[in-house]
Amino acid sequence: MELIVGARKSPLSQKQLEEIFKEISFYHPDIRFTPLLMETMGDKDLRTSLRSLDKTDFFTREIDQLLLEGKCRIAIHSAKDLPDPLPKELTIAAITKGIDPSDALVLREGQTFEQLPPYAKIATSSQRREEAIRKLRSDLCYMDIRGTIEMRLQALDAGTVDGVVIAEAALIRLNLTHRNRLKLDIETAPLQGRLAVVARKNDVLMQRLFSCIDDRKQIRSLYLGLELPFSAFEDRSLIHRPILAVQPRRLDEADVFEAFQQLPLYTHLIFTSKPAVRLFFQALPYFQIPLLFLHQKHFIAVGKATQRAIEEHGIKVAMTAQEEQAEGVLEILKDLSPSSSYLFWPHSSLARPLIADYFTQKGYRFKECSLYDTKPLEKFELPSLSSFDEIIFTSPSTVKAFFHLYPNFSENKKLTTIGPITESCLAQYTNDRQQ
Repeated sequence: MELIVGARKSPLSQKQLEEIFKEISFYHPDIRFTPLLMETMGDKDLRTSLRSLDKTDFFTREIDQLLLEGKCRIAIHSAKDLPDPLPKELTIAAITKGIDPSDALVLREGQTFEQLPPYAKIATSSQRREEAIRKLRSDLCYMDIRGTIEMRLQALDAGTVDGVVIAEAALIRLNLTHRNRLKLDIETAPLQGRLAVVARKNDVLMQRLFSCIDDRKQIRSLYLGLELPFSAFEDRSLIHRPILAVQPRRLDEADVFEAFQQLPLYTHLIFTSKPAVRLFFQALPYFQIPLLFLHQKHFIAVGKATQRAIEEHGIKVAMTAQEEQAEGVLEILKDLSPSSSYLFWPHSSLARPLIADYFTQKGYRFKECSLYDTKPLEKFELPSLSSFDEIIFTSPSTVKAFFHLYPNFSENKKLTTIGPITESCLAQYTNDRQQ
């Protein structure tokens, strides 16, 4: 996945972007960032004092506007620069744990705080920082300073000022910790040293994706399923590391070919997974079936995630099972007339036969075919389980693959399953290990 990321042009902002990329890549190694950099009002206006601005959008407005206009997928800001409130269409997808939140007084090489002469000039644009240093020495002078970290240090080196207060996190990120400085034991700005990822409120995928680096959430869950759920697990920080891979069947295989040739005859199309939806629509051009033709069919989805995947192709879903498993599909099919229905069910080769058995028992005319296989990834980078509080299994296949990769697993983690079949499979594995 390639994401266009809005951020400021300053060297510090670009380092912050790299930091976010490094953090998210640990959990989602396939993500790529394409930076969209620009100057904000706070970068251009170097005369306005920051002392009275409070929580405005002085440093974020232009970047957030790119996000609102859909020109980037996320925006990255220093968390302490976030306006309050955010634009109503935006939300904070993550606040990172960040790095050292303290402030530092940077001095010229060889100088100490005690050696500063009376009336030495200390540069800071923060009333809070000024008042804190004034308590340490009341004989110093203070002045506003604006500009990038590099510009502030240039003023110090040129003798324009005798000291400049800078966030320690900025010095760390810019590899400037060799500078002569005194770390200040003072109260710092809220969220200093931490970074914010901002997304559109309706972009659920970005909110899910970046939840794994959101330090506001307490439960960090390793999600092993093929794709992230659409609306479940709102209280968790999901780290998505699919342990299985989808391997599509050949479209010229006899069962698949025959099933699609009969597509004009079906009255209802049943989808029990997002991969089945994706592969079904990818197969249509091969069989020269126009998308408009499908508007005559009744689509049935297992859960909102599958419904959404169908509707992304412009198809209206007639019925959606609230229980996101085969039993939920059977519940909404019970009033369907067997005499006037011809059902098509494309699925994984590992799908339980529950739906097909029900069709046979009730006398439905139906056609099923395996569109894909799910197999353990050949190359799966084993994550350190110490980073997670919970492991979420979405199918018996994820359970089997996990214990194959972690044969000696014995850590005290919360193990969560989706559906009774997966729960039964996990219980069997855990019971076997305890014996």
